[in-house]
Amino acid sequence: MIVTAVVLLLSVAAAVLLLRRNAHENAVVRESRTLLSPDPVGAPPPFTTETIQNVHAECMKLAFGVGRFDYLILGEHATVLEQVAGKLGDGPLDQSYLPRRPMLLPKLLQALQDDETTRKSLVSLILQDPALAGRVIQRANSAFYRPSPQAVENLDRAVSVLGTRGLRSLMPDIILQPVFRLPAGYFDKFAPTTWDVAQRAGLAAEYLARETKGCDPMVAQLLALIESLSCVILFRMTAEEYRELPEVLPRAEVFIRVLQDHAPVVATTIAQSWELLDPSIVACQEQVQKIAPANMSPLGRVLYFGQLVGSLAALVTQHRYSEEGAFALLKEQGLELEVAHGAWKRATQLET
Repeated sequence: MIVTAVVLLLSVAAAVLLLRRNAHENAVVRESRTLLSPDPVGAPPPFTTETIQNVHAECMKLAFGVGRFDYLILGEHATVLEQVAGKLGDGPLDQSYLPRRPMLLPKLLQALQDDETTRKSLVSLILQDPALAGRVIQRANSAFYRPSPQAVENLDRAVSVLGTRGLRSLMPDIILQPVFRLPAGYFDKFAPTTWDVAQRAGLAAEYLARETKGCDPMVAQLLALIESLSCVILFRMTAEEYRELPEVLPRAEVFIRVLQDHAPVVATTIAQSWELLDPSIVACQEQVQKIAPANMSPLGRVLYFGQLVGSLAALVTQHRYSEEGAFALLKEQGLELEVAHGAWKRATQLET
C-alpha cells in the first residue's frame, strides 16, 4: 500500500514536471516568435526589392492622382527640392514643422498599459477631451462592437463595451487623425489616401505586435501612424515652398521625391521629439538604415511588415493590386503565412 502510494506520488510528480517542462518549452516557442517563415531559403530578403518599390510607387500614384512620376525635375521645381532638403539637413528640424505630442498620449499609454487602471479612471481621463469621448461612444456603437440593438449612449457603457483592447486599438488614430487633415487645394486625394494607408498599416502593426514577444501593440500602431504622419509634414513643407513661387504650378513628382527621400528620417525625428522609448526610436532608425527585416529588432520588424501590409491592403481595396500578388510578396519577404493572413484580415477590415 505504501509502495503503491509512493509510486503514485512519484508518477504525479513526474507528470507535473513534464507538464511544466512542456509549458516552458511552449513558452519559449511563443517568446521566440519572429514573424518570419521558419524555413528560410537562401539569404535573408533585403529591405526593398523592385516589387516593393513598385508597390510604394502605386501608392504614390493613388495619393497624387497621377499615372507616372518619373519626369526630370528641373528649374524652379528642382529649387523646391533643394529648399526642402536644406531645411531637413541643416541641423535639427524646425520644431514648428513637428506636431506637438498629443497631450493625452502619455496618460493614455500609461493607463491602458496598467492592469490596475479602473474603468472609472479611464472614463475620467477620456472626458478631458470631448471629441475623444464622442469618438469612443461612436466606436462602441459600430457593428464590430455593438452588443445589442440598443444604442450605447454614455461613455461609461462605451468603455465597458470596448474593453481595454478596443480602447488600445482606437486611441492612436483618434489622437492623430486631426493632424492628417489638409486644406483643399492641389492633390486633394493625398490626405485621405495617406490616412487610409496609415490606418491599415497601424492595424496590421498592432496585430503583428500581439504575435511578437515584448512588443506593445499600441506602441506599434502609433509608430505606423507616425510613419504616415511624416509624409503629411513633408507635404506641407513642400507646399510651403511652392507658395513662395506663385507663378509655378506644383508638380506631383516633386512631392513624391521629397517623401521618398525623407519620410523615414522625419518619422524618427517625430518619435524622438515625442520622447518615445528607445525601442521605438531604434525601430524607426532601422527603416532609415534599410536593414533587412530578418536582422531588425522585433519592433522594427513589426513596423516594417505593418507598413508593407498596410500599403498592399490599400492598393487591393482600390483594385490596383491583386490579393494573390500581395501574399506572394509577403511570403517573398519572409513573413510567416499564418501571421500574414492575420495581419491582412486586420488591415482589410477597418472598423467603422
